[in-house]
Amino acid sequence: MIGIVGGGLAAAKLVEGYRAAGGSDDITIWSQDPHGPYHRPPLSKALLRGEAKPDDPLISLEGVELKLGETISSLDEVEAETIVIATGARPRELGAALQLRTIDDSLALREHAKDAKTATVIGGGFIGCEVTASLTTLGLQVTQIVREDMVFAPLQCRPLSEALHDRYREHGVDLRLETSDIPGADMVVAGVGVVPNVELARDAGLEVRNGIVVDERFRTSRDGVYAIGDVAEFYDPIFRRHRRIEHWSNSAYHGTTLGRILAGEDTQYDTVSSFFSEEFGKSFRLFGDATGHDSTDLEGDFHGDRAVFRFRRGEGTVCAVTVGISDEEQEALKTEIRAGAAAGA
Repeated sequence: MIGIVGGGLAAAKLVEGYRAAGGSDDITIWSQDPHGPYHRPPLSKALLRGEAKPDDPLISLEGVELKLGETISSLDEVEAETIVIATGARPRELGAALQLRTIDDSLALREHAKDAKTATVIGGGFIGCEVTASLTTLGLQVTQIVREDMVFAPLQCRPLSEALHDRYREHGVDLRLETSDIPGADMVVAGVGVVPNVELARDAGLEVRNGIVVDERFRTSRDGVYAIGDVAEFYDPIFRRHRRIEHWSNSAYHGTTLGRILAGEDTQYDTVSSFFSEEFGKSFRLFGDATGHDSTDLEGDFHGDRAVFRFRRGEGTVCAVTVGISDEEQEALKTEIRAGAAAGA
């Protein structure tokens, strides 16, 4: 039997990948969330804006026993030959500010927005920027508080950030950079990062750093125990270092790949990581890993319909932030990044 602790996207994709690869063992998922697995990107966008129904993000699974609304306090409770930890992460709290992580959080924010005229959103990352855009679309006057000197500061792509500053202000957002002063409003929402849920692993004596440490096949320091998704600090053989990534595409890839591994396939983590975000109807994507880059260059304009901002190490491209490129161009860019990472070894 395979026991999965945590019922998010990574767990769902593991089940799908395992069954698709011919795996026949029984699978049980324990999830604290009462809804079962679902996609999180709509929570800050379509669901929050009322453009989607609460059950639209749900993932339908077959060939698995779901134990919803249940908490596992020790790995000893999981009677399975193979254990997968997919416990994800939880939002950092900021006083009494509202948060967004679950379907119920999104629905609660929508209800607050119905009676509100003003909102303060704290944070300049994915949740902060996407919630700001959605609440503005709903007609609220939003003040966005960003501690850094630009939104999406960790991406290190100033041309993108500056274009977003203009876009947000054009839509009426009161964007305040380099400040921690929080003005009053009818509703206050915090998007100030997450904390990986490593307590179960730490109590079990597994190696934990920024997340649960695993190799490229998602194996922890204990035989028969794996970790995937937001909680996993996994080895990326393309960039030859351990990483922890908190995005939809990473969780989906982790789950699918581990499912195939547990079904007997000889595979491992081997993809150019990527993620996306959408604000006011326009999306951008990031590919690769900018760590250790020594130069950058910009093709196009983030104020327009197409742009590619490359991060280079030596002569090779190791990361890129993009707007408006085709699927074929995306695949070519991934190939370019894979080659650039190999050249920088």
